[in-house]
Amino acid sequence: MKNIQIILFIGIFIVSFSIVNLIKAETSEIKNVSQFLGGGGTGGCQHPIYCNGTLLKTIQLTQVFNDSKTFVDMPMRSSVENINEQFNQLLLNTSKNGGPNKEELQSFLSENFYPAGYEVEPVTPVDWVPNPSFLDEITDANLNDFARSIHGKWLELTRIFNTSGLCDGCYSSIPVNNPFVIAGSRFREFYYWDSYWIIQGLLVSDMTTTAKGMLRNFADMITEFGFIPNGGRIYYLNRSQPPLFTQMVNKYLETTGDIEFLQEMLPILDQEYQWWMTHRTTELTNQITGESVILNLYNASNTSPRPESYYEDYTDAQGFSNTQEKDYFYSSIASGAESGWDFSSRWMSPSDETNLTTIQTIDVVPVDLNSILYLNEKILSSFHRTLGNNTMAIFYQSAFETRVNAMQQVFFNENTFQWNDYNLKINTNNQNWYTSNILPLFADIQSSIDMDNQEIDLLFKSLANVLIAYPGGVPTSLISAQSLQWDGLNVWPPLQYWVIESIMTPNTTFSNGIGKNLIDRWITTNFCGWNSTLESEGGMMFEKYNANYVGVPGSGGEYVVQNGFGWTNGVDLFLLKKYGNSITLNNC
Repeated sequence: MKNIQIILFIGIFIVSFSIVNLIKAETSEIKNVSQFLGGGGTGGCQHPIYCNGTLLKTIQLTQVFNDSKTFVDMPMRSSVENINEQFNQLLLNTSKNGGPNKEELQSFLSENFYPAGYEVEPVTPVDWVPNPSFLDEITDANLNDFARSIHGKWLELTRIFNTSGLCDGCYSSIPVNNPFVIAGSRFREFYYWDSYWIIQGLLVSDMTTTAKGMLRNFADMITEFGFIPNGGRIYYLNRSQPPLFTQMVNKYLETTGDIEFLQEMLPILDQEYQWWMTHRTTELTNQITGESVILNLYNASNTSPRPESYYEDYTDAQGFSNTQEKDYFYSSIASGAESGWDFSSRWMSPSDETNLTTIQTIDVVPVDLNSILYLNEKILSSFHRTLGNNTMAIFYQSAFETRVNAMQQVFFNENTFQWNDYNLKINTNNQNWYTSNILPLFADIQSSIDMDNQEIDLLFKSLANVLIAYPGGVPTSLISAQSLQWDGLNVWPPLQYWVIESIMTPNTTFSNGIGKNLIDRWITTNFCGWNSTLESEGGMMFEKYNANYVGVPGSGGEYVVQNGFGWTNGVDLFLLKKYGNSITLNNC
């Protein structure tokens, strides 16, 4: 869509339906942290230790820990008031020396805080069994061993929050009623979009009780906050993540046929959808035709560093000359984290696309978010039709039909048959390659726009080099930047899942050939990384991999590569179950 004039959406877009008979889940644990939520669900965390205040700033800027996340995951040994009193005394005692040094701060923390993750406890999931049925379907011995090992990792990654013995407001975790699966390593808590792939892996492992419990946890948060936060910490309360809850419930329903659970969840799914359509929209008007369309974008309002990355954000913001510029940076940084792609050249200024300080996420309309919401609208329409609510089914059908029209106008490139993010600042599309460029195919947009097989094959043929040339999988982009981990040669499990399913969904001969090749390469690189560390580390599953080298982890970003790893395990189990006997391992 050319010559688009952007009119930022002001006020609240009211979804034209009311949520009736909302089933209130048990949220007593979550209510304990609601006192620290500001702004009616969008204002973020106001906790005076974990989210704001002199103590947080002093600890983080002194870099007491290498990882800024460590401090904000440490429960307090006494009340906020007592700890602030002790800290103020420390400041007074050290004022002649310019304030406390790192050793004095370490001593203060040891006396007043428990170790990071103290309240997060391992728990054995009640539905884990050593020989789930899917293993019988995998005949290749190496793949069977690999799948069995991944299945076993649920025992290592399942957690509960246990805040008994801690005072109210003395921890940063958001307690929930059911066990959950973590990503691993520094990620001690649950995360929103990670859980989409984790739940798919749990369903493959016949762990429907654990999956259902995680879905209930998310439902409780929507009931309490209106949305699902980025993760299970109060410092994430100013942002969400890609809205995959509807698709999680759909995957659970496809596996279990649990219609009663759908009846319980559907009003809550409606509520989350309403939140996204209220707080995360922008209006675009075609200057030539006068037609306006509404699409969604990531837009977390923030005026300070992220607590879990305080030092990094604060340092980067020092180059800005005024408060307005800093607030724009802080909001765009938080919004980049909300996108899950933290961070990527997708969100940077096109004039300096590898420089994190040029981030402008809140002015980028992303293809993948709108593809996710398009699919959500289709699923919600189907859900309401299943339960006999034709009015709501028609509402959502109209919503996804309207969104398809908007996506085609704003994102679609008729020359490449790809969909490209739209930059509101410069009123143009980002023409770079990103795996998100083909995500509409995963959402089956082709069925709504009459995109035929010939056009789909032309798209994949034009991308053949990037799709098949790399032994470790499809690179996130072709832009290299060490500081931007969602770029270049890093190969991310969720993106490989979406690319694979985007390629396989059209079901053409050409696309199936490319898809099969990619599945083999992806499972091979995961298998080889696992197998090479089997004796030394018990078989490592990395957060991300390297496109150029088989079995090698990715790199870059704000922290070292992590092991575990929830979404990697989930993606691999999904692929092993769906395609297992057609997968051929390549050489390591």
